[in-house]
Amino acid sequence: MNFPGRNSSRSQSSDDNSSASPRTIGKLSQKAPERSTTTAVIAGVIAGMIIAYMVFPVEFTGAAPRHMSQGAIDQWVRMIAVGHSEDIQYDDANARVALQLIPNPQAVVTRLERDAGIPARERDAISALKDIDGFDDLTGALAPADPGLIGSSLQIIISLVAVAIAVPVVTVAWRTLAPAAWSGAGTRRGDNIDAGGSASQAAHMPRATPRAAPAARPPAGWPEEETERSGVVHPQFGVPVLHTVSTYVKGQNYDDSFAIELGPEFGNQFLGECGISTATRIGNELQSVEFWGFDMASQITQTKVFAAPAAVSDPALVASVGNRLNNPSADIVAATLGATLTVDASAIHIQAEIKSVVCNYGGGSPNSGIESLQIEIIAWQKQGQPSGISTGAAAPGPAYANVDVTAPGQMPSPAPPPSAASGIDASGSTSPQAKPPEDEEEDPFGGTGNFMPYS
Repeated sequence: MNFPGRNSSRSQSSDDNSSASPRTIGKLSQKAPERSTTTAVIAGVIAGMIIAYMVFPVEFTGAAPRHMSQGAIDQWVRMIAVGHSEDIQYDDANARVALQLIPNPQAVVTRLERDAGIPARERDAISALKDIDGFDDLTGALAPADPGLIGSSLQIIISLVAVAIAVPVVTVAWRTLAPAAWSGAGTRRGDNIDAGGSASQAAHMPRATPRAAPAARPPAGWPEEETERSGVVHPQFGVPVLHTVSTYVKGQNYDDSFAIELGPEFGNQFLGECGISTATRIGNELQSVEFWGFDMASQITQTKVFAAPAAVSDPALVASVGNRLNNPSADIVAATLGATLTVDASAIHIQAEIKSVVCNYGGGSPNSGIESLQIEIIAWQKQGQPSGISTGAAAPGPAYANVDVTAPGQMPSPAPPPSAASGIDASGSTSPQAKPPEDEEEDPFGGTGNFMPYS
């Protein structure tokens, strides 16, 4: 049996559902990001991966030796061999402990002692590591697992897919929950306002003005809750204004420089400059480096030198750098772990400390060349507080509480006596309402304090 009324109602409901779906999709499409935006984000992620993995690989200063690359592990073993051969850094016990920190120490030592590219004396030092008691019993550290080509590829693909999904989802959610934060939100809402100027239009219009409020916010600067920069707090000079690390690896052109200046909240005031650069070489081997600091206040540059331990007393090195040093006997120090040099100037105090160093046979003898080097540089401003910053003076109330001030009514005044209308009663006393303001010349505080009561 046919029921015309029921069929027509069902048909009408179906039409409503079919028309609601495109409307919902249309609203989502308005809030979704453009395809170009998502594409640009994914391209940025890919570019970031290429830069991080290939152009500027990340270097971890706190990683264990077992996490190092094979080339770095070889340098580690060569450093142990050089130190052990001269009993400078490692005896048998220390050398055994250091070799235990890398994977397969016996295999690495055997391979390096056969490497023709290593000087003969250094190969002999490497071979001597096999004579250490307990060398054959070393188990070595566990090498980190290699994810392989498939694992590495999956990591990259999953990261890109996650970004491609997260960008539209986060954008739609943000524009739905906080449409006022987007400049185009008002335009999209205005599409639903009828042309007749109904009550819906009147309800939307007042909300258009407050959207300009975010533009009045002050520009973002240093966080207000930040009280000190990262670094070492000096017992006399406080928080450093510069804390950085300079790194050298054999084969590079070593010349680092760093500006010493205050933060943007102090106008980026320039205090000076410092840096590390090559001082002397022997052939292709680095023999010494210069640590220099320039003080803007005194316009003076001071220079110190870190030299390979065996080259500290080399007459050729002293003659090469001596003319730039104030006291060559004190300004040239051995480049050993923990060695420190300081530049104490008029307005800044700079410290350079060696955090890691590997020496080699660059000069023909042990520890006469520098294979790799890492120096921490910290600079402080000697004046304490930056210019324009309060040093924490006491509040005006307590500072003035014990000062004996004569009442203004009893102080002599060059002005003529006031008339009766100004508040003088018959007895000659001045009423509180007619108390004149303190004259600037009679103010014991030179006009710097305002003691008028608040009305």
